[in-house]
Amino acid sequence: MLPFRKLSIGDRERIELLLKQSFFFATYTSSEFVFENVYVWNYQGQIEIAWCDDDMAIIRSMEKESRWIYFPPLAISRERFAEAIGLIKGHCPDAIISGLNQAMVDAISDVDCLILYDDYYSEYIYDAKELAQMSGGKYSRKRNQIAQFKRKYQYVYRQIEEADLPEVESFLDKYRREGGSDVDFEAIRYALAHRRELNLFSDCLLIDSVVVGLSIGAVSVFNHGVVLFEKNDYDYVGSGAILVQLFVSAHFLNTKCMTRQEDLGLPELRKAKMSLHPLRKERKYACIFDEKVTEFHNLYCTAFDDSRDYVDFFFLHQYRSDRAHYVEKDGKIRSALHVIPKKMIFSHREYDLPFIVAAATEKGYRRMGLMREVMQKTFRSLLENGEKAVALYPVDPAYYDEYGFVFYTFSHKVTDYAASFECTLEQTVDIVVLNNLYETSVHNCQAYILRDMAYWISYLNSLHQDKVVFDLIRRDGIDVGYAAHCGNDIDEMCLCVDECPIHQDIDFSQAIIPFAKGDIPSNMIRILDAVAFLRSMNFKAEIKISMRMRITDDFLEVNNATIWIMIQNGRLISTPCKDHEITLSIKELTEAIFLGRGSEKISFLFPDLPTICFDKF
Repeated sequence: MLPFRKLSIGDRERIELLLKQSFFFATYTSSEFVFENVYVWNYQGQIEIAWCDDDMAIIRSMEKESRWIYFPPLAISRERFAEAIGLIKGHCPDAIISGLNQAMVDAISDVDCLILYDDYYSEYIYDAKELAQMSGGKYSRKRNQIAQFKRKYQYVYRQIEEADLPEVESFLDKYRREGGSDVDFEAIRYALAHRRELNLFSDCLLIDSVVVGLSIGAVSVFNHGVVLFEKNDYDYVGSGAILVQLFVSAHFLNTKCMTRQEDLGLPELRKAKMSLHPLRKERKYACIFDEKVTEFHNLYCTAFDDSRDYVDFFFLHQYRSDRAHYVEKDGKIRSALHVIPKKMIFSHREYDLPFIVAAATEKGYRRMGLMREVMQKTFRSLLENGEKAVALYPVDPAYYDEYGFVFYTFSHKVTDYAASFECTLEQTVDIVVLNNLYETSVHNCQAYILRDMAYWISYLNSLHQDKVVFDLIRRDGIDVGYAAHCGNDIDEMCLCVDECPIHQDIDFSQAIIPFAKGDIPSNMIRILDAVAFLRSMNFKAEIKISMRMRITDDFLEVNNATIWIMIQNGRLISTPCKDHEITLSIKELTEAIFLGRGSEKISFLFPDLPTICFDKF
């Protein structure tokens, strides 16, 4: 067992001595090994260290999910680094090692593990002198903001003193009340409490003795500047830009470079960091030892042509072992799929709607019934969890026909609209604006996927891996939709008007958009528990019916039932019976429910309601 104990400030000297001798010391520009950064996040004593002689140490941190996340090992040589990785693997085979840079990845090329690019923790590296000067056209907007701030306010910029701490608390409270994240507040307080022991720079920006900004940072043992925390009051236009310039000018001009750390997958934070024009976004990687994850990853990469960055993002931030279903053959995973949880509004009720993605079988093992077995496992698992239906976006619709899926939403070409309009485009990462446009486009529909803020953040980040951007589509200065695209390749398009946009830089003519009355089949759905689904539905209060119905399902035995249904007061009651007046296959029942199609004896219960779906993965 590795001799882990709580990290203490007394470890600093020993850690920094080891770092100065490490194989990556001369080129390191990130923040995982900056002791000041590690220590300020240890406010709950959740970080531990194990010393394995004087030339190796391993640090880990307990995360909210009650799992250990390991830092890259501290080691003098590449050989000792690889050895330390092996020690972690032996100590904790389920471990995730986060924060590896390219030099560290190269050092473990012979270690049996899966290396995944982690965009969330890749760091933004800057030229300190450039940020202090902010000269040239690319900084013109920042200079204008700074000039505006200086004209409007009499400000003071200085080091935070003990007497300022109550005012800092008031500033943080205002920041939180106005919608800012408080996830790092405890770390900020801990940093300020230990600022002298750690030799931290801790500065504040004041107007009329009121704190309107703060910056905390350090010069690392690697001689690069590290911005640990930075907050500004958005009510004071230009406060963010001048805070950056003042802090860098005061502390980092003699450093080789500086890091403003990662964006944690927050689109607005990414936009802010990019607006300061970094030298680069230093790629970071995570290391995983789980053989099953490696097999899932290999199958995905061989079956689909998605970019490696996107696949790595999926397995780091969306994959869950309890939502991955598979069949093994010859000792390895040969066929698999993944389930992503979503929610659907249908007929004014909210339903869980698990979504199948990345269903694939290894080329040499196709036509052997493996995917059929995977689907059976998936359906059984979903039924055990109480799910009533499952959906997907098919690459090959015929592939899913035998499993009982039917089309329930449709699309059309944007050029099918009779009218068109000249539009302007404006790039955005504002998920509130995007969600408002999305909700406007679906609000007249009876069935659609719910999207919340967490959904939008994950969605923007997944598309960002392939350089997809979101542009607002505007007519006469008013937002009427958005397009998620990389050049002319449009991943998703949403319009709140029934007209085709025209723009000189993007060819919209081939765009396919979801449309309730479209003629291009798009998404498919499969009812898992027919009786439970029927019981959950809302019906018009005036409908009163008594009918004996037989349901048949060639794939799910649970749906083979003969039931006597009665609808009263808008709800359906069912009881088993022997005789029946009508027989419906599960596909026919699904089409009746979602599309109002089929026998008049049953379809009148389910009018053809406007249904729409934008989701493809």
